[in-house]
Amino acid sequence: MKVSVFGPVKNEADFIGYSIMDCLEHVHEFVYAVAKSDDGTDELLDYIKEKYAGDKLKILRSPEFDFNPHDMAAYNNAFNVCIQQATGDAVWFKHPDQICLNAEKIKDMSKDALAWTTNMTSYAGDFNTQITKGRATQWKNIHAKKFGLHYYGGYGSVNEDMYHKDITGRAYDFHGTDFKRYPFRVADSGLNVNHYCELKGYKRRFEKMKSCLKTLYPGWTDARIAEVATQHPRVTLEQSSDAYGHFEFKKTNAPVPDVFQRYRSEFEQVLGRKSA
Repeated sequence: MKVSVFGPVKNEADFIGYSIMDCLEHVHEFVYAVAKSDDGTDELLDYIKEKYAGDKLKILRSPEFDFNPHDMAAYNNAFNVCIQQATGDAVWFKHPDQICLNAEKIKDMSKDALAWTTNMTSYAGDFNTQITKGRATQWKNIHAKKFGLHYYGGYGSVNEDMYHKDITGRAYDFHGTDFKRYPFRVADSGLNVNHYCELKGYKRRFEKMKSCLKTLYPGWTDARIAEVATQHPRVTLEQSSDAYGHFEFKKTNAPVPDVFQRYRSEFEQVLGRKSA
């Protein structure tokens, strides 16, 4: 099975290079709609394309991708342009800060499903702190590219997902991890992924949470949104009461994926940084 990694990208220089190199050998291609970035993302993608990926890395650039995430039509368009440009049998919305630990398992994926889950371990603060409660451990983020596959939903909305319109029509029902409720077979891909979702700086976490809350609670004032965002555990990285969903963080001895060690010095040089 040919699997295309896809997604919109903006200011993802810290992780996207590693997210490509961890599975470059095993995926069919990468298709990214790249918004204007100021952290070196563009330069790093161009470098990886020239040195390592070649035609396997499709970098789509257009002013239409530099949008406000609350412009749902433009937001969805960035996803759907990628899906349209993808040439794989299936597309994988693999966030730029996700590292796959066993991409070779792609060849073993069941071919009689329309969607597949990945097994997700989320991290916060540093490479050794796992989010043991508060984040789903399985994500349905790989879909067969057929039956009207498209992306739909506002940024951070409860129904933001991929849908097969030939099956679900205009119903955008998201069933979370209750995979048996979907009107098509959802299989386990066998892929294990580390999601470094909360390793970015405080400002990035804070702004991301404000954007999500604005989608979920459009009637809230900016002041209310900012107040709640400052207290959310995905921003504070502290265990919480159930007011925001129950989050727990635990230090572990899980090894850091070796893709970081292999490419850190090289990528930091491309970005003009001093390698740690």
